[in-house]
Amino acid sequence: MSGAPPFVCIVGRSGAGKTTVVEGLVRIFRGWGVRVGTVKHDPHGEMRWDQPGKDTWRHREAGAERVLGVTPHGLWLAQRLERPPTLGAVLAWMEGMDLVLVEGFKEEIGPKVEVLRSETGLAPLPLPPERWAVVSDVPLDLAVPCFGFERIPDLAAFLARRLALPVP
Repeated sequence: MSGAPPFVCIVGRSGAGKTTVVEGLVRIFRGWGVRVGTVKHDPHGEMRWDQPGKDTWRHREAGAERVLGVTPHGLWLAQRLERPPTLGAVLAWMEGMDLVLVEGFKEEIGPKVEVLRSETGLAPLPLPPERWAVVSDVPLDLAVPCFGFERIPDLAAFLARRLALPVP
């Protein structure tokens, strides 16, 4: 495989459960033999890299083969940047993966799964039409499939179909 792999952005407000969804998806896709990479986007530059319990560590512990953290001023792989990278530039680092799960980059063009939780607000983000699905702790009617947090395997199957991944 050459070039950037298929990807989906997992987006939502802070505390909604994006990392929990990424962890679940990584475990499922890895169980299906899919080489999964993850990207954690921190637009504020406050991320703590690969520390126990933090998002990038949780991605790696879930089984991601490659984990990349991105801030406006650098990437975790310790490369300084003159300006924030685009999602396309970040995905170039993921060559060789079968799938990339991106936590964040909600402003970039590409397929998205939005995570909504009652305690952080159920109003959807003003996203372009790339919202493929929603994960929520309550049923929502947003004209796209809505999955509960307990239905991450169903979300994985849905994404595999949409991305034409060769999985069971």
